[in-house]
Amino acid sequence: MKITLSPTIPIFSLLLLSGVAQSAEISVDSTTMVRFSQRDVTGGDKQDVRPASELIGLDATRLGDGNLSLHIHGWGRADLGETSYGDSKSAADLSYGFLRYRFNASNADIRAGRFFYREGIVNEQLDGASVRTDLPMGFAISAFGGATVHVKDLPGEGSDGKGDYLAGGRLNYRYRGVLDLGISGVYEEEAPVLASHANGSNRKVGGDIWLSPHGSVELSGHSSYNTETKEVAEHRYRLNLRPSKELTISGEFAEQREQSRLYTWAMLSSSLTNPDDKSRISGASISYGMAKPATVTLDYKHYDREAGKADRYGGEIKVSLMGNSLRSGLGYHYLQADKGFAIIGTTSASYHDLRVYTLHDTKSYFASLELNGQLFKEQINDEKSAYEASLSLGYHLTPSLALSGDISYGRNPQLQNETKGLVRLTYNATYSSRGEKK
Repeated sequence: MKITLSPTIPIFSLLLLSGVAQSAEISVDSTTMVRFSQRDVTGGDKQDVRPASELIGLDATRLGDGNLSLHIHGWGRADLGETSYGDSKSAADLSYGFLRYRFNASNADIRAGRFFYREGIVNEQLDGASVRTDLPMGFAISAFGGATVHVKDLPGEGSDGKGDYLAGGRLNYRYRGVLDLGISGVYEEEAPVLASHANGSNRKVGGDIWLSPHGSVELSGHSSYNTETKEVAEHRYRLNLRPSKELTISGEFAEQREQSRLYTWAMLSSSLTNPDDKSRISGASISYGMAKPATVTLDYKHYDREAGKADRYGGEIKVSLMGNSLRSGLGYHYLQADKGFAIIGTTSASYHDLRVYTLHDTKSYFASLELNGQLFKEQINDEKSAYEASLSLGYHLTPSLALSGDISYGRNPQLQNETKGLVRLTYNATYSSRGEKK
């Protein structure tokens, strides 16, 4: 569902909701951005892009008997220069807009409207309803159903590749603060057949776990199975060990089959001519607080795909000073990769990656400076490196209103020169039922 957003929405909503309950609280978030970008595309013409965007959010709680709440968030864009995305110079959408009622018993609630359902292996946006409640003996159950939120049709197709409705839910068992085991699934109506993209219906089942037998040990993860392709879609697990307050050791493992994991996301899944890409990621990291203001992190990841293998390793130093109002960091990583990871037309995907940044935030102003650079093992489009430098400055006009601006300059194998600027106005406030600020 497409909508046209306006800054008058929060004002109207405040007037409408302020009398619903004596104890109502209404929070308003509004961000207005105008971005300026000049791109010098390799082998093409210069482009001047100036999109103006508005993000609006509203949360009204303690409505009715105090258990009802309303949550709305949407965005809009209008291009003041050349088209910044797709072939349309304007767009708007409702990210979510729903009513939620929390019951006084069994940790139960119900939602209705447009919302995101995230439970277990399920992560879906829909127009419909969901319910959840605790059950006896440590069990809990949740369920959802409704219409699929469709997006823009794929190129050359009369559909986005999704069915018209979906439903699912999760059943889980919790044991004190030690264990949470769940099984979940999603079932989508038969998806339309596409001519130029590989797709299918979104029908998966799976399980998830969270285990913490001791405060220094935490295991979390999930596995999912695609009933359409009849193969495992994904395994993803992470183990955190904290032998001391200063030391954290983490290990992770992930294995996925892209077409099964993204089967209904036709825009992202494998095309009809490409094989089902199976990939595996394993890695570890160690983070240690050397002194009170400094933390050092070392990490390593191994990527194993049908197209090739790669190893990424490096580290980062973070420093926090002046009561955390001044934060800085320096990081370096190296990706050593097979030819299968390389961009088409190049022979190597290996590169050095460097990053340095600093941020300072006070009650009156805030600022940040960041430098990013990549040094390629072999040239890409006759370029040996890519880099970008960005500066951000902002000022708190009031405790609720901030004006800020960003400017950056960079160069990479695709863009010979790219200059970007951004002006941002951010408003955050919470009102009581009488319209007074809190």
